[in-house]
Amino acid sequence: MNEKQKRIEAIRRSLYGEKVTEIVKELDRSRPWFYKWWSRFKKKGVATLVDQRQDNSAHNETPDWLQSLIIETRDRLVKQAHQNGSYEGIGARQIVEELEELEIEVPHWRTVHRILERAERIPQPSQEEAYCPRPTIEQLNAVHQVDIWPRFLQGGQRLYFFHLVDVASWYPHGLVSESKTTDVALAFLTESWQRVGLPHIAQFDNEMTFTGGRWAHRLGRVVRLCLALGVQVWFIPLYTPKRNGYVESFHDQCDQFFWSRTNFETKAQVEAAYPDFLTYFRQQRRLPAIDYHTPSQIRSQSDVSIRYLSAACKLHLRDQLPLVAGLIHCVRLADQQGQVTVLNRSFTLDPTYAKQYILAQIATAHSQVTFYHQPQAEAESVKIETASFPLSEPVYDFNPDFNYPI
Repeated sequence: MNEKQKRIEAIRRSLYGEKVTEIVKELDRSRPWFYKWWSRFKKKGVATLVDQRQDNSAHNETPDWLQSLIIETRDRLVKQAHQNGSYEGIGARQIVEELEELEIEVPHWRTVHRILERAERIPQPSQEEAYCPRPTIEQLNAVHQVDIWPRFLQGGQRLYFFHLVDVASWYPHGLVSESKTTDVALAFLTESWQRVGLPHIAQFDNEMTFTGGRWAHRLGRVVRLCLALGVQVWFIPLYTPKRNGYVESFHDQCDQFFWSRTNFETKAQVEAAYPDFLTYFRQQRRLPAIDYHTPSQIRSQSDVSIRYLSAACKLHLRDQLPLVAGLIHCVRLADQQGQVTVLNRSFTLDPTYAKQYILAQIATAHSQVTFYHQPQAEAESVKIETASFPLSEPVYDFNPDFNYPI
């Protein structure tokens, strides 16, 4: 039997009362496979047992005119940024946002990224892959990776999953939203840290929701909230989602065990089912990366003292957030001249660091940025130089009660 015939046979046997265990064993398939197609059959009948990805493959190809528009948009944004002295935030996600303003159907940002790579618009390390610094993970809540995962409902409505994963335990938290505004991000982080605990470092990609946009003269509200709560910020290199590998892997798990199993039509349907998936992943999903324990088991077995954010904390609701003393880490790939761009400010280092990953550490208390280079994982991090990083407003000392004057 081919794949379609196996789906139809599985549904037929189930309708005649045969046990799922026996069906999947004889058809050499898994229980998740069965329930995926059973759900589709119950909703829209036998026609849905056809592989929709094969049927629609022609529609998944990005037409030449749209590929050209993507490349032209990227070139225009780079030119505008150059005129303003910045190269920050000219990636696939920013291009998707630009094109959505035209009210056309835009491919997923990963597809846009591949188009830019083929067009040689994405900078890549020359020779061998340079070593990329990463935060140290020694215990629970040492590092939380945070990302936004866009999906489309059957009717075409876009949803955004905000996902947070504690790297040490793989313990996730999530939120479903119709938008990815900074207000939603602030509310999500606040709720996450009330339930999972505050991390030492919050790690993000360079999505403008997290960075605060393309303005060189101010730090974004997500960065400010982290610092005000005593959390350090870590931005991975531009255009390198694999550096956020834990949360990216969780996106894949969410797709495999939740999203792809049901043809969701409304946000309400997603919100009703999503908590059960989170509970399943936390309490039942045994992961090879943690010796086939569940995330909940790892957390329950740890003797680390977790610092939870108080439910009374409403800092995220303020129209203005203070700038608090703390550390912001930005990993950047130096260009051929040794130049790096850190939160919309450009710095030129010694050309010997060309095509090497540089860790820029901003200390807001001193309005300074210090650059480090680590050539290999086993090598010590070497300080390159320290430069001024002007901040045009007062910087407050960290307050453990989170009471700030603004």
